[in-house]
Amino acid sequence: MFVSTEGWSFLAADFSQIELRILAHLSSDPELLKLFQAPKITDVFTSLASEWKDIPVAAVTHMQREQAKRVVYSLLYGAGKESLSDRLGITVSQAGQFIESFLQKYQKVRDFTQETIQQCHKQGPLLKMCFSQSDFPGYVISIMGRKRPLPHINEWNYNLRTQAERQAVNFVVQGSAADICKMAMIEIFNSLATSSTLTARLIAQIHDELLFEVEDSQIVEFSALLKRTMESMQSLDAFGVHLKVPLQVTLTYGKSWGTMKEM
Repeated sequence: MFVSTEGWSFLAADFSQIELRILAHLSSDPELLKLFQAPKITDVFTSLASEWKDIPVAAVTHMQREQAKRVVYSLLYGAGKESLSDRLGITVSQAGQFIESFLQKYQKVRDFTQETIQQCHKQGPLLKMCFSQSDFPGYVISIMGRKRPLPHINEWNYNLRTQAERQAVNFVVQGSAADICKMAMIEIFNSLATSSTLTARLIAQIHDELLFEVEDSQIVEFSALLKRTMESMQSLDAFGVHLKVPLQVTLTYGKSWGTMKEM
């Protein structure tokens, strides 16, 4: 079991639904923007399922919430309808219908995915020649300017090309989330390096979560700094990043990684 040093505790800070928030920002979909700009909601995916299915929040079942969550992450991670069908235990045809109905509801998300793919195609010359199009890779760019080449984006082979198209959308969203998380780490490190009292140390980054080991006497002070710093990543003037939706950070702490509780 992962246990903290005596007199210290683990403190974890997690960016809540950061990929979905970035998708709302990048797509400017009015329904997604409204979801995150509204007063704090109890459960994002229940609210999302309510909007998608056009039913009251109180009527959303666990299965409908799970469907909404899985469809969203299938789009974000480029998993496709085959993977969604496996996860939900439905046919591939039904999974495709779920994705299509979601994109009909959130039209700007569809526009964003199509524009991202088209832009990536255009970065690599569409030469109609007898050799592989992978010799002319396209690329996509994250919110802070990181570039990812996708060698198969203009490939003749359908499976390779469509996989690259899903990867293009995934990188723009998830890569941008990684940018923001990394910038938060840098800001927190700088705060610790210039503090004469704080002794917290970063233990690990797990996706959108940062795990620290903190002296028990400093948990209140450091947790406030941590939350404030991470949520301030909504606006990064140096990179011209100003998200249209707020970032939300959830804090948990405990003596072992397996027994963390929310602050």
